[in-house]
Amino acid sequence: MRLPIAAICLLATLAIAQNQNLPPKSSSEKDEPAKPVKQYPPELVKELIAMREAALADEYAYRQVAHLTENIGPRPSGSPQAQAAVDYVAEELRKIGLDVRLEEVRVPHWIRGIETAELVEYPGQAAGAKQKIVLTALGGSTPTSAEGLTADVVIMNNFDELKNLGRQKVAGKIVLFNKRMAKRSFIARKVRKRRRNWAQSLL
Repeated sequence: MRLPIAAICLLATLAIAQNQNLPPKSSSEKDEPAKPVKQYPPELVKELIAMREAALADEYAYRQVAHLTENIGPRPSGSPQAQAAVDYVAEELRKIGLDVRLEEVRVPHWIRGIETAELVEYPGQAAGAKQKIVLTALGGSTPTSAEGLTADVVIMNNFDELKNLGRQKVAGKIVLFNKRMAKRSFIARKVRKRRRNWAQSLL
């Protein structure tokens, strides 16, 4: 059997092999209650470690990731790219001798629309002028009506400022966060939560 098979198995087995070889925790790390670590047969651990090392020494997995990201591209759920990725991975697994079966599932499907925004009233505004704003909606965002929305803008530097300001002072307004957002999902969830509960829109 070709060693690069381990590159795929690595995703499911790497954690097992790593848990069996973790260094002792420092005194500062022992403050929290230790979670029980599941013990695996030594022979299985040995085989998994060998698979991990073989995978890390081979470029097979990296080539697969490169194809998925560069050739197929972004794969939002329900998109043609997502289906292409499923079919590609299934075929690659079959090539190395695995029995693969695909099943139909229902997934959320969000389609990006046209996103536009502009300042219609601001200090120093020239008569008849408007300032266009470049923006991108968070995936899964609820669309506005066809007429769009117009509201005053409230500038915040962080979520604490928004919380301290209170709902009454931002209800019906557009909240602009004057801060570069970290590329993490919890930021998006916080934004959506405030969007549902308080403001007309969050930028």
